[in-house]
Amino acid sequence: MTPRDLFTVILKIVSIYLIVEGFVLLPQMFFAIYQYGRMMADSSQVDILEAGFFIVLAIGIYILVLRFCLFRTDWLVDKLRLDKGFSEEKFEINIHRSTILKIAVIVIGAIMVIDSLPLLCKQTVSYIQMSHSYTQFIDNRSSGWMVYYFVKFVVGFCLVSASRQIVNLIEL
Repeated sequence: MTPRDLFTVILKIVSIYLIVEGFVLLPQMFFAIYQYGRMMADSSQVDILEAGFFIVLAIGIYILVLRFCLFRTDWLVDKLRLDKGFSEEKFEINIHRSTILKIAVIVIGAIMVIDSLPLLCKQTVSYIQMSHSYTQFIDNRSSGWMVYYFVKFVVGFCLVSASRQIVNLIEL
């Protein structure tokens, strides 16, 4: 494995992690925007536009970094000169790049499953305890978090079970 291959794999692993964290942060961002909108109801249009600009800028930078890490990896390695300055031309690692990516996808998916399962159980128990107070699913405070942790669990499970297909997509 050459230094170029090593840094390509590392950047692709970082991009997989960014995608997973994007799924985790997306619901939190929507809730923050909703809360900010409620608080800014009395504010001027300039404040609201300014906040919207920074939200769009942050999302744009996130997507740009993700695009370069996942799809323009060779260009990024060239521009940052990550493969220069090594005394050895090849590293003695006899594992194929796709195998390393598959292991990374499985580990990231397993971390998501392990992280979300206890919280899903906790929110389900909380929902059941509060169900006598609320008549509808949407009125219960635990229902939103229960759905969130369920989706996180399903995404993690899909990463673990479909790791070969995800790696094939990344390898394109």
